[in-house]
Amino acid sequence: MSRVNQPDTLVSVLREIQRRLRVLESTRRTTTFAAARAPAPVMAFQPARPQEWPGTGSAEWTPLVRLLTRPGEVLVVLDVVADSAGEARVLVDGEAVATVEVGRHEVTVTASAALTELVVEARRTGATGTVRVTAFALAG
Repeated sequence: MSRVNQPDTLVSVLREIQRRLRVLESTRRTTTFAAARAPAPVMAFQPARPQEWPGTGSAEWTPLVRLLTRPGEVLVVLDVVADSAGEARVLVDGEAVATVEVGRHEVTVTASAALTELVVEARRTGATGTVRVTAFALAG
């Protein structure tokens, strides 16, 4: 950069260009390294009000949400609400790996296939009412 009230010289312009190149190169290396370390997460909003979450009034297991994922560890965060009583479970490729009751729960699952299906099912365990579930998956 030039000094105040002095014209730029060829040397000062060259130094400024070199400085900018160093900044750009360091930023590019950091971004490339971070991108190589971890894949970009997929984010999506869910309804905030429980009355808008997927739900069931059936006493039989009913699939409510589904996710396809790649191999690795996945943390599934479940929020389960019910009018009277109910439960939810997480299935990995059709096999139940965890069953939870009303409340917030974290379930860690391992996806081993090239493409693994995670499904959250719910059922009513009380006499009447609806069980509603929202689920978030965080790749580890």
